[in-house]
Amino acid sequence: MGSVSSEAGRDEGPVHVVKTSAFCMDRTEVRSPGKDRPWEEVTWQQAHDFCASKGGRLPTEAEWEKAARGGCERAGDPNKCDEADQRVYPWGNDRPTCERANHSMVGPRGPQACDGSASQVESRPAGAGPYGHVNLAGNVWEYVLDVYHPSLYRKGRVSNPAGPSTGSTHVLRGGGWNTFSTNMRVANRFNDHLQGSATGFRCVYNAAEPVFENVEPVEWIAAEVTVRRKDGRPIVGQMLTVTAFDVKDINPASGMPAPGRSPVGETGIVPNGQVEVRVSVSMPAHSQVRFSAALNDGSAQGTPMPAAASGGIGWAKKNVTVVSEGPVGITLELAPLPAHPHSPRP
Repeated sequence: MGSVSSEAGRDEGPVHVVKTSAFCMDRTEVRSPGKDRPWEEVTWQQAHDFCASKGGRLPTEAEWEKAARGGCERAGDPNKCDEADQRVYPWGNDRPTCERANHSMVGPRGPQACDGSASQVESRPAGAGPYGHVNLAGNVWEYVLDVYHPSLYRKGRVSNPAGPSTGSTHVLRGGGWNTFSTNMRVANRFNDHLQGSATGFRCVYNAAEPVFENVEPVEWIAAEVTVRRKDGRPIVGQMLTVTAFDVKDINPASGMPAPGRSPVGETGIVPNGQVEVRVSVSMPAHSQVRFSAALNDGSAQGTPMPAAASGGIGWAKKNVTVVSEGPVGITLELAPLPAHPHSPRP
């Protein structure tokens, strides 16, 4: 489990070997009742209860990655875990394409969604994993059993690990139809405290009893920032998103996060036309972060402009260490994307 690639987040290390007992897992995402597409917008509890009603359970994070990556017998020396076993994507090491995964391709014209919504659960056989599962990468994020912990990985973990025994924030895996290529990686970790595309799930059966791990629980703190437009106009649009990146993931030369880094906190709200908006973002206590805000005002349709920032983007000029609930003294000013010819004018 884990990754040391340049796209790996801090919560993906160190790379370590985990043992899981044999199990069976749904080949596709669970379908929405009466439809051929994934069951979306379910809660973790709903997914958990559905799997239990079928005599199964949600896969652990280790089981999910085993299904997506393959075991140590798949490549290289079949008798040991080696570098050849560390496949990057379910289908291998070739970069994601729309044929392999329903996601948002990043190219010269900006991010372009392959399908623009979740596709059929039986789609994209070209992106199948080592055991035949489809849509492990892309389409919809997938819940797993584990409570999320950013520093859980370590060598010498128990067999059939299932993360912390308590907590309300759960791990998501696999990326979705409107997330980027870096989220298609089998080692990529996300959680339901963050804004993502739609979330679905699949179940496992005849699996071993999961072993919860003794780890200090994460303390989540709600930090509050203020957002306004640089030109003073009211904030209107489809979605205002405020994101917090760990400062270690910010490139000091560009001031932007390194590719593939997941934020430590993110919240999206529908703006109501106020000139100034206060947004609360939950993140692990004592996180040292750089905040940003992006407004989707609906003007990107028919242009190569990134939809999430079509109404402007703003970055904080300083870092903040979050130690208590409430305002952190940061105001983010939204301004048009200056480098894009289709940016809206102030």
